[in-house]
Amino acid sequence: MKMPFTPFHLGFGVFVFSVLIFLDPIALLLGTILIDIEAFMRLILNINPLHGILHSMLGVIVFFIPTVLMSWGCYKIFKLEKYLRKFNWGISIVSSLIGLFSHVFFDSIIYPEVMMFYPFSNKSGILLGAISERMDYYLLVILFSAGTIILGIRFVVKRYRNRKEKGNQLVDQSTQKN
Repeated sequence: MKMPFTPFHLGFGVFVFSVLIFLDPIALLLGTILIDIEAFMRLILNINPLHGILHSMLGVIVFFIPTVLMSWGCYKIFKLEKYLRKFNWGISIVSSLIGLFSHVFFDSIIYPEVMMFYPFSNKSGILLGAISERMDYYLLVILFSAGTIILGIRFVVKRYRNRKEKGNQLVDQSTQKN
């Protein structure tokens, strides 16, 4: 039995958010990892195979509402609207669906038991071996790294612009006084 390494899935979410900055990062990131609740329960209970019917379209359908509600809760509890865009239900739903589907997609490449399109199809292993397990993980690490770099650049540029605007405002205020 392969050990799941859930944090790798965050790489996709970080990258997608770095490029599509309008998405809900909380719903997106939660979506990339929440489905693995099933894998961890099966691991703890020693149930094989590690991935069951929730690693599928059914899982995406089951988990998208809790993912969106958890994101909304995070926005309220941690007052994230100070730092992120205002919470939007539609964007949060889309973000969670992207995150959840990406998890199923990347797991379907390396786990033979993943029935990606269940309940619409019982066929498993549709994408199995499309790339190697190692490449799957490398790709997620590369996406995480690229996303982190892009977000870092965005942060630095935003700070630079804010400082420049504040400097211009100070100059404008001083010229108005004279």
